[in-house]
Amino acid sequence: METSAGAPHAGQRLIRWLIRPWATGIIVTVLAACAPADPAVTLAQNVRTCQNATFPEQQMAACSAAIAASNIEPTQRAALLIQRGMLHAAQGQHARAIADFGRAMRADPTNSDALSERGAVHQQRGFFDLAVRDYDAALAIDPLNSIAAYRRDEAMRGRVDSVAQQLEQLNAMIAENSSNASALNNRCWLLATNDQNLDGALADCNAALRAQPNSAAALDSRGLVHLKREDFQAAIADYEAALAQEPNRGHYLYGRGLARLGLGQNAEGEADLIAAEAAEPGVGAAYAGYGYIPMSPRNGPTQDAALNP
Repeated sequence: METSAGAPHAGQRLIRWLIRPWATGIIVTVLAACAPADPAVTLAQNVRTCQNATFPEQQMAACSAAIAASNIEPTQRAALLIQRGMLHAAQGQHARAIADFGRAMRADPTNSDALSERGAVHQQRGFFDLAVRDYDAALAIDPLNSIAAYRRDEAMRGRVDSVAQQLEQLNAMIAENSSNASALNNRCWLLATNDQNLDGALADCNAALRAQPNSAAALDSRGLVHLKREDFQAAIADYEAALAQEPNRGHYLYGRGLARLGLGQNAEGEADLIAAEAAEPGVGAAYAGYGYIPMSPRNGPTQDAALNP
């Protein structure tokens, strides 16, 4: 339909309205909203929201945005990774929490809070040995970290209670069936890794192997008992028998390596430790949580050196 010749076009009315003086402020505001944001300002806003927002979803989104920012300092990124890790932990997302605490430690190795918070997640899951290890590492960085010290005491009490409960359950299972190879092996391992009654641990492992000859798991457990009793030749025999059942298993290679170091066979022992880590990364850290493993002071590396190749 044609418009009346005397009536202004709708577009013309719009142009006249926009160029009125009182509308200038609106135009400036709209253009400012479209302008690129200052990265420093955006980062500061995300940091504040990450730390102070009421709703976890807002915090999580802001933390993630700040962590991904290219202009964030490593120490600040570490602090925000810890914050996000704590949010994950509060929601029961333990794997994500642990991953964030690990990233925080890589970003700032001097931040003891990352270790303390990761220890808290391990403790919540009942992994008291891992928790104590993280708390010890946190206190090595900052001896005045009172939260890590308090949590470590709690984890130590939890570990004692947990071991007592496990022993009670295993005792009941073995009382019901004295030939229960799995229960006998588990009690042997529990006693050995907690430095309790090595004679009893050895008897349990022997009984487990009588019930289930050539069990690689029981041979591995007895190998650890022999290590702790400084019977290094017997330990090597058990680890080699276990390796015959499961070749190239990192856990057995590492035990044999420690036994060889105990006998002064340093080159062979170090080769075993290297091969063990290649086959099963982190096995050395696992052995570090098995209690005290004595090494002969006359023969090569100390225990700490052997556990941290």
